[in-house]
Amino acid sequence: MTAYEPAPGIRVDTRMGVEAAATLTLGPLAGLFVGVVTGLTRVFLGGAGWLSGSLAMLGVWAATRALMAWQARRRPGQDPGRHLGVAIGGAIFSWLMSLPSLVWLDWRGHMELDAAIVLVVFLCSTVTTLLLWATIALTSSRTRALEQLSQANEALQQSLRQTIGALAQAVLHRDPGSARHQRRVADLALAIGRAMQLAPHRLEALELAALVHDIGQIEIPSEIISRPGPLTPAEMALVQQHPVMGYEILKDVQSPWPLADIVHQHHENLDGSGYPRGLAGDAICLEARILRVCDIIEAMSSHRVYRSSHPMDSVLEEVQRMAGRELDAEVVRIGVALIRREGYAFPA
Repeated sequence: MTAYEPAPGIRVDTRMGVEAAATLTLGPLAGLFVGVVTGLTRVFLGGAGWLSGSLAMLGVWAATRALMAWQARRRPGQDPGRHLGVAIGGAIFSWLMSLPSLVWLDWRGHMELDAAIVLVVFLCSTVTTLLLWATIALTSSRTRALEQLSQANEALQQSLRQTIGALAQAVLHRDPGSARHQRRVADLALAIGRAMQLAPHRLEALELAALVHDIGQIEIPSEIISRPGPLTPAEMALVQQHPVMGYEILKDVQSPWPLADIVHQHHENLDGSGYPRGLAGDAICLEARILRVCDIIEAMSSHRVYRSSHPMDSVLEEVQRMAGRELDAEVVRIGVALIRREGYAFPA
């Protein structure tokens, strides 16, 4: 990048600024590497100024490194290369270190030093140092910010998983049968979600929501949930409020996924005949539609205190009968195929 050639073999370029900026933003070792590479390039180009220019590069590196060390002692814990004052100092050093080289070339008769040359060297060194420093510093800062955001998001997700685990454990202590039901529903829901090629973040939302989709039942008296006989209309109405209760429990849990909404909707039917809000069609999210199918298959195929389990064939026939009306037809198709053709079975 030759900016000015006052005499044959004498090149006033941006190498000094590049060296200073690299040392400031990438560190002393990286700056030294850049200096060696550019110095070797200058040797390859030849000319009268190769030796003095290469020595000037070494001087820029040493001066910039010393400036960074001074800033590090002055403000411990901060990255000295990110300080604007240090960057300006590096730009000035990249100019000052080149002056002895120019004076030596003038003394040896290889060129005639004048104000124009000094000005060009100053502009090349200063502008290059500051622009390159700002570019690398901003890029590095953005990268660090993205890494910190990713770490914070992962910490939030881990905290959420622990919260969901604690809620599921609470259901386990109160009603082991409901906890078992939720785990089995989550397993089938994940299998269907993978078969539908849902994105990983949606699969995680589906699994977490499934693990606590009946969390609202914790608000319903256990003698109602486990009663062998039929429920009164009032008791049935109370049971049908468990999605609302689950929503109320989960709505304030910080989450990147709409877990509360999925739980709220997992008893809705496509034709609007479900509960608690009578949603229909696309107003029901896909994750809730998947849970609806899985909930029915698991519940009908499992033993309950108020009835015996149904054979899996009759369960699948029932959900196929409901497909396209109450249930999502594609979810039913995939779920039935997983069980009948691919041998899926609920975990023991």
